[in-house]
Amino acid sequence: MVHLGPDISQPSAFAVSAAAPEEERAFLQRRLVFLFKTLCLLAAGFYAITTLAALLTLELPWLHVLIAPSFAFHLASIGVSFCFWQACRGAPRSLRILRALESVGLLGALFLLKLDAFSEGDSHSLLLGTNAVLICRAVIVPTSVRRTLWTSMAGALPDAVFLALMRAGSSDGYLLVALDALLWSAIAVIMASLVTRVIYGLRQQVRDARKLGQYTLLEPLGAGAMGDVYLASHAMMRRRTAIKLLRANTDGQGLVRFEREVQLTSQLTHPNTIAIYDYGRTQEGLFYYVMEHLEGMDLERLLAGSGPQPPARVIHILRQVCGALEEAHGLGLLHRDIKPANLFLCRRRGVPDMVKVLDFGLVKELGASEESGSHRPHVVAGTPHYLAPEAITTPTKVDGRGDLYSLGAVGYALLTGGHVFMGQTAAEICSHQVNTQPLPPDIRSGRELPPDLCGIILRCLEKRPEARFANARELRMALEACADAGRWTELEAELWWDRNGETLEKTVVRRNPLALTGTQTVVKDLDGRVAA
Repeated sequence: MVHLGPDISQPSAFAVSAAAPEEERAFLQRRLVFLFKTLCLLAAGFYAITTLAALLTLELPWLHVLIAPSFAFHLASIGVSFCFWQACRGAPRSLRILRALESVGLLGALFLLKLDAFSEGDSHSLLLGTNAVLICRAVIVPTSVRRTLWTSMAGALPDAVFLALMRAGSSDGYLLVALDALLWSAIAVIMASLVTRVIYGLRQQVRDARKLGQYTLLEPLGAGAMGDVYLASHAMMRRRTAIKLLRANTDGQGLVRFEREVQLTSQLTHPNTIAIYDYGRTQEGLFYYVMEHLEGMDLERLLAGSGPQPPARVIHILRQVCGALEEAHGLGLLHRDIKPANLFLCRRRGVPDMVKVLDFGLVKELGASEESGSHRPHVVAGTPHYLAPEAITTPTKVDGRGDLYSLGAVGYALLTGGHVFMGQTAAEICSHQVNTQPLPPDIRSGRELPPDLCGIILRCLEKRPEARFANARELRMALEACADAGRWTELEAELWWDRNGETLEKTVVRRNPLALTGTQTVVKDLDGRVAA
């Protein structure tokens, strides 16, 4: 197979380093906030419990609790942790400043805790406190093993001095005490370094797993018929893109269909068709392609949150889809899955309600046979609510007028807020598509609608292909001749997005058999057996 995408088996060092700094800085700042908050709260809780115990059991006065060296040093360590916690919570800071805050704050708070234990002559608290703080830092703060090693040595080695001073007058030999302290310090340093190595290594593996060459996967956006879509960032251009990745469990036929999707879609250059930037295979053999990242919502989400649309806006949307189909059909390509979920409404300045046609996963070249071959001659491909009758009865003879039928069903949904036909099963819906005449949109919606637009929608929904518009250009010209054409202005579109855009973009589309949501693409044998 010809490989037309980038060689992603060897990600360049520049790509990794260029994408990492801001992400690394922000992540480090969040973790330092968490570290100092944790140290502050743990030290405060320990101080509260020991102070209360001293007051109740030893009956010490309050003033003694505040000024006694052991209590004062502990209280000071809480104050230091709190101050650095607040310092890291502020405005974004550079990596150099964050590293300095980490070192000074951590070692400062740890040294005060050592003074607390030294003033009490408690060697166990001295060693346990050091181990707890250093391992806590190794778990929370993302850093290299080398930095952990040096930081841990700076935090643990003073224990030898403190222990030697604490036992200077005892009968034990000085060297033996110092050796004991050094061994415990070494254990603290080694444990912290091992923890960092494990966690840092796992984080690096996750970061590497999220990279496709010079693209870094940021978050999932959704799922298509055959693959999952992720928001991604390009390392050098810093441009947000969307990446569709074929699922690992896809069979060979699905892989061929997926690769054909991107190869055929990449030929399309119409502004209302999703733009394809790049495609290729991962080192593990997974196929992917990179496309433009869109901000807005698909028509399924629009209808779920906003309901029927004004006729002028419906015309504005359908005209753009016609332009994309006009180019595709002119190149001999059928979409075969036109539906609200595959039509994306963008919010872009200067172009009100710009529509992008998505997901050419069932795209087919005119005159080409089905990939299923002769052993599956009766295969229905598409979404039942938007399938043309001939796509059900004679799927091998579908032409561009099948896409126009689906677009008419989308227009019907935009005008009425509901599907053309309803049913409990895909077979029932398909039966209606073949045999049942649709109610006029104005009767279905119970409100007055422009007769010219309703007539265009019903003509698109004719059972016989020859009774529909001959092609997408003829349909577009008919829409442009409607009385409401051009009445959906840029100002109206901008006002609508300002009022509704942010809310509807967050709308959760729920499956409801009586609404437009939950339309699912299927490839199905006419005898009812699900094929893919």
